Amino acid sequence: MKKIVLTLSIIITTLSLGSCDKNESLEFTAQPDPEGVQFSNSFSSEYLLSEESGTNLAERFFWNEVDFDAPVNISYDLEASLDAAFETVELLGTTNETNLAVTIDQLIDMAEDLGLDDDPNTTDENGLANDTGVIYFRLHAYAGTGAANTVEVYSEVQPLTVRFVEKSDPGAGCPSIYGLGDALTDAQWNWNTRIEFSCDGEVYTGRATMGSGNFRFFETEGDWASGLGYSYFTEEGFTIDANLADSGDGDSNFTFTGTPGIYEIIIDNTNKTITLNESTPIYAVGDAVPGSWTFEGAVTLTEISPYIYAANLDFNSGIFRFFTINGDWGSDLKYSYFDDEGYTIDSRLASAEDNDGNFTFAGDAGNYTMTINMIEKTLTLE
Repeated sequence: MKKIVLTLSIIITTLSLGSCDKNESLEFTAQPDPEGVQFSNSFSSEYLLSEESGTNLAERFFWNEVDFDAPVNISYDLEASLDAAFETVELLGTTNETNLAVTIDQLIDMAEDLGLDDDPNTTDENGLANDTGVIYFRLHAYAGTGAANTVEVYSEVQPLTVRFVEKSDPGAGCPSIYGLGDALTDAQWNWNTRIEFSCDGEVYTGRATMGSGNFRFFETEGDWASGLGYSYFTEEGFTIDANLADSGDGDSNFTFTGTPGIYEIIIDNTNKTITLNESTPIYAVGDAVPGSWTFEGAVTLTEISPYIYAANLDFNSGIFRFFTINGDWGSDLKYSYFDDEGYTIDSRLASAEDNDGNFTFAGDAGNYTMTINMIEKTLTLE
């Protein structure tokens, strides 16, 4: 047998597929984005500032992504200023993302530069409380690093109102407590709309529109760690209204189980009770109003929102006064009551200057909406 050896020579030749006499490169020229850059947040009406919550998030700013029509890296500066013209600029942070967080401590630093503080005894040059001011924010989006090769756009200026939570004045009596939660329908879980419960001695009182859901109380405004939950009151031996139950959640919230409506909430630290009193009307009785001097036909002013009562009625010449209990002549609210409490009273409602303390209607006979606003202390006709 013969062994045949085949030798195969393979020559690989590297061919140049193309050549050119000079190098060419693509050049991109960045152009400003015609859409610009803008914040996309729904900002709060005000931001509460306190040292206790300084490390908490005040706001996370969001904005749209900018397109400079070129493959370039884009940077975003979040800037702040104490003036709307941004004559002095403070850089809060730089990112390549489209959001950036700002803490309460950062807002406090700027608020202090505005001359604001949490001392209830200090005032501004006009003698007003110096706890509230405005800080301005804007975005700077840019590509490049220097003046000669930078393409940039700025957002519109966004003003934010900040307010220091003032420290309690030791000489001003006991401090308020606050209610938050979705069962307090006007408050929800938002410090800017919290329900304030003022104290008289050892009794705290506040009114709230209540519906299904949970809530709890807080000792310090803006401080989530100061909560007073259902378990706190039961451990302290409180008797709690039957319309309030333990939510059974990890936050020891109260659950409202009653009929939705406006309630007066009373926390009595002396008798250790929490009581809910459902809103009751105020009655107008007299010959100036329908029903004359009978409670059966009395005009009923209902509480349309906490501390605000209103009714639509026909006024005639004559006198009348208000009552808080139907059928009880001793529950009257006389003209002198509103006058002594500092109410601004509609000029068409004058004092009858009689022994019963009645109002007299001094306007043109006709249909009116009468409103008693216990917050702003006004008694109006429209």
